[in-house]
Formats: sequence, C-alpha cells, structure tokens
Amino acid sequence: MNLNIIGLNHKTAPLSLRERFVFHSDQISNALIDLKSKKVSQVAILSTCNRTEIYFNGPKIKIVYQWLADYHHIKLSQLKKHLYHYNNHEALTHSYRVASGLDSMFLGETQILGQMKQAAKISDYAGTQGKFLSHFFQTVFEAAKEIRSKTKIGASNTTIASSAFSLAKKIFGDINQTKIIFVGAGEMTELIAKYFNSHQPKGITIANRSISRGKNLAKKISAETCLLGEINAQLHNYDIVISCTGSQLPVIGLGMIERAIKIRKHKPMLLIDLAIPRDIEPEVSKLNDIFLYTLDELAQIAQKGISNRVDAVKDAQIIIENKVSIFYQNSNKKKASPTIVSLRNQFEENRLKEIDKAKKQLKSGKSIDETLESLSNNLSNKFLHHPTKALNDSAANETKEISELLKKIYNLKE
Repeated sequence: MNLNIIGLNHKTAPLSLRERFVFHSDQISNALIDLKSKKVSQVAILSTCNRTEIYFNGPKIKIVYQWLADYHHIKLSQLKKHLYHYNNHEALTHSYRVASGLDSMFLGETQILGQMKQAAKISDYAGTQGKFLSHFFQTVFEAAKEIRSKTKIGASNTTIASSAFSLAKKIFGDINQTKIIFVGAGEMTELIAKYFNSHQPKGITIANRSISRGKNLAKKISAETCLLGEINAQLHNYDIVISCTGSQLPVIGLGMIERAIKIRKHKPMLLIDLAIPRDIEPEVSKLNDIFLYTLDELAQIAQKGISNRVDAVKDAQIIIENKVSIFYQNSNKKKASPTIVSLRNQFEENRLKEIDKAKKQLKSGKSIDETLESLSNNLSNKFLHHPTKALNDSAANETKEISELLKKIYNLKE
C-alpha cells in the first residue's frame, strides 16, 4: 500500500485560488486519463467548492505535483505552499474525516459524502480506479455512514442555511417582508430554499438554466420559477439573492446589480454567493447598500456555533482511529495471503507424498507401527529442513533475526 493524497482546501488556499483549481464534472475523466498516461496508476480526483484532492496509490508524488500545476497553468513554486500531501496512515485518517464532514468548511455537512462517491464512480468509469482504490473508497463510505449513525456530527446539517438566514435577519429583521431569488437548483440550493421557506418569506423564485429542474424544486416549496437568462430584468424585485450554480464564469455581473439597486432606489440587497468559481463578480461588494457574502465568509459565521459539537467530533475521531487500524490489519493480511497459500500448498504436497509412501509400505507387508513411525519421521524432517537450512546458511548478523522469527512462528520457549 502506498496511498497518497495531494490537494488544497479552504484551510490552505484562499477562495481566489481554489476557484482556479475546480475540476468540473465533464473535465475529470479526461484529467484522470491524462494522469494515467503519466504512469500514475489507481487515481481519483475529488473536486468540490472547498477542496481539490488527488487520490492515488503509488510513488509518483513529484509527477502529480507538477501535473496539477501545469493543468491549471500556474507555477508549482507559487502553488506548492498551498498544497498538502498525506501518505498512508495520514491519508486514511484525512479521507475518513473528509467523508464524514469533520474536515468541511461547515462541520458535519452531508454533501461531501455524495461528492466523494461521485469521484469514485468517475474514476471507475474512466478505468483509473483499480482494486486498491475501490476497496479504499468502500471503507471510507462505510466509516462515514457509521460516524453519522453513531454520533451527532450531522445534527446541524442545515448550518449553511441557518448561517445565511441569520445574516438575512440582521439586515432585514422581519423575513416575512422579503422576497428571495435562488439562482441554481442543485442540492445546496434545495437545502437552503427549504430552510428559508419554513420561515415564510414574502416570496421565493427559483432561477435555473433548465426550467424543468427549476420547476421540480419550486413545486416542493410553492415557489415561482424563471430562466437564468431572465434574472437581469427581475433582480430589482428581490431583497435576497442566493446563487449556487456550476458555471465557470459569473452569472451576476456588476452592471446587473448597479441597475437593480438603482431601480430599487438603493433599498438594501443581500447577495450570498455559494458557488466556486464565484457566480457574482467580486466588484459588486464595493457598491453602496449591497451586502455581498461568499462561502468563506458564511463559514466564519457558522464557526461560532460549533462548540456544542465538540463531543461529537471526539466520538467521530475514535471511530476513525479504529477504522484506520482495521484497514491496516486487513491490508497486511492481504499482503501475506499469497505466502500463506504457497506455504499451505507446499505442506499439503509433502503430506500427500508421505501418505502415498505409507500406503505402499502397508501393502508390501510393513507393520502399522513401523509405517506410522516412518511417516511421522519423514514429515518432521521435511517440515524442519528449510528452517534449519536457513539458520545454518545465514550470515552471523542474520542468525539472531532468523532465530527470533522462528521462535515467533513456532511459538518456541527458551
């Protein structure tokens, strides 16, 4: 086993860098195939809003570092200070923490597990996963499931939504008088839209490229819908804009917000950009009467409420340590399996040969006692031959090591 993880996340890299290193879902297969062509075997890529990580089994660490820099057109010397590298034990521990939400920007968030499963599925389809990574991901998902069922780490899986809601309350006071537009109709949008809807705002609209997907979410919360291309003409109608699309370019520009705030006669607007790369041009934050928050800034607000989950984190960490230990034990057993099979085969071959000899001796008239004595002596000699020879032929500096190993194997007493 030589498990490695190279990556960057919200702890090591600023938003401006992380958004440059996002692998969109339609890019990952080609990226994996490109990595494989560089002799990086058994590899998978996890890319989310908060992290980009490359999982691989093998020694090609320098190659992966350079490939990551080249692929995103940045000098390795500039990038490396933001990257982390975990190997074997640390890599296992890190991956279990990631899958269970312990390493997330929002502690205990549930989306990451689905994102890791998708990463595993893509690497499998691309033919870059291999047996080891397949087994590795299986144990990661099992660990995450156990942590969520046995601890309270996921008890506040609406942290993002509640943080956004607390911002809205501070700015507008009464949410019942606000109109909200959600740009995008993905899993995170649904989570937050349902949370806001439970507090009965004046109105909610879902804007999406696909009108059918937008309508599916709108039905669940009795919201209105519109196409993404229509928001420029409608933005001024909304007090709160929450955007989370998969676009590689901003969908809400400075000019759009300038127009909207002018029509609103500078009535305040709250803009929350949950996308990476960002959906809203950063320059918007400089406008008067505009409150723009990014995912990172929302996370800082959420951090204030995680102290009550310290015990859940400790419980989860105990499970992780146990899972890592079991993984190593199973890995060592698999390494030893071919040797065990060879040993059993050799012993069985010797046994069958001696039984065959004994049967022939009995047929020739030899007594049972003499035959059994011969059988047992022959088996003992054959089983002892190679260990004894190894001891006799060993160099002086190896004798002690071989002697200790034989004592352990045969449970010999001094």
